[in-house]
Amino acid sequence: MMSGEQTSSDLMSKKLNAIIPDETWEALEQIANEEMRTKSQMAAILLGEAIAARRTKKSKSQKPEKAEG
Repeated sequence: MMSGEQTSSDLMSKKLNAIIPDETWEALEQIANEEMRTKSQMAAILLGEAIAARRTKKSKSQKPEKAEG
């Protein structure tokens, strides 16, 4: 195998079991139905979006302020 190639084990997804409030479950179900996805697929998409948004927010808050002068 050449360096830089991905193997099937590199592409494997991880499983997660989570307990979520009924209100969150119902919202997930509604969004998944609107996008014609399974709840599992939609949860993975939303979780990825939330992580990306948090990272963006965190990186913006860690940038040093420019000195006025």
